[in-house]
Amino acid sequence: MAKRRTITIKEVARVAGVSVTTVSNYLNGQMARMSPETRDKVGKVIEDLHYQPSSAAQSMRSNSTKIIGVIVGDISNVFSPLLFGGLQKVLKPRNYSLMLLSADNDPDDESRCIGKLLRQHVDGLIIQPTQDEPEAFYPITVSGTPLVIVDGIVRALPRNAAHVTSDNTTSTAAMCRELHERGYGRILTVSESTAPTSSQMPRLRTVAGCAADLHMEHVALDMRGHDDAWLAESIRGGLTPGLRTAVFPLMGPMLFHTLDALMLAGLSFPDDLGLVSFDDWNWGRFIGHGVDLLQRDIDEIGRLAGESLLRIIETGSPERSEISVPTKRIAGHSL
Repeated sequence: MAKRRTITIKEVARVAGVSVTTVSNYLNGQMARMSPETRDKVGKVIEDLHYQPSSAAQSMRSNSTKIIGVIVGDISNVFSPLLFGGLQKVLKPRNYSLMLLSADNDPDDESRCIGKLLRQHVDGLIIQPTQDEPEAFYPITVSGTPLVIVDGIVRALPRNAAHVTSDNTTSTAAMCRELHERGYGRILTVSESTAPTSSQMPRLRTVAGCAADLHMEHVALDMRGHDDAWLAESIRGGLTPGLRTAVFPLMGPMLFHTLDALMLAGLSFPDDLGLVSFDDWNWGRFIGHGVDLLQRDIDEIGRLAGESLLRIIETGSPERSEISVPTKRIAGHSL
């Protein structure tokens, strides 16, 4: 069998009609002063010649591994691949590879994931946290590794890090006011207390506060340790004749459980109660002529997180430390 010929950076430069330095800058993501035409030409030649640079040599020359570590709380949650897709749109064109790990909503696992990625000398970290203590990010701060936190709520943001999340409080408060205006007097929230950093927590606090201000009743149903049959009985027990009740799952997976529970309880919306939820990932419109939703733009969260991380890598600090992504109100027929 003939030995496969190794393509060199010099050959890429010759075919593209540019200097070796230009090709090197392209490979290291240093394209700020490169024209779009040159960037596209170099990229096409690299693809056509199937050029594979030595990752070890690249790292030694640029002090960069071109790897970004991503830690999510739960890989089975649809949030994770949607976030990953948004990150890819920004980081892949800059020749970064993503290394994805799941912490399974376990603080100890998250710490182990952080240590593993730091030992890989990743250029940056994007974390959906399960821990809200500043000490959890101490190894990242000491190593000087750029960091962006997504979705989760933390007590204190590490210096020169960025935090990208959805507008949890604003959108939840607006939903509570809408329910009040529609004549609902009781809200049953459905959540699962997996971690203190969960975006469900500010939503839950907002519902409680708004319900009190609007003189509405609020019952918090926490599914931690319970099944859908328990939820069905809890929802049924939360209904009172003459008092309009709305069920409000605080994240997409809880909507799945709520729909199953309503079926088990023999309840329908909007006849027996109202239903509104965070997230459904575009399938809720097929249920009962459409579920009323607060839809997060997770792809945009990923895109902005990627852009923020690149900014920290290149300049040492983010343009904005706190970024809130608007939530879209999707009208359905469940209220």
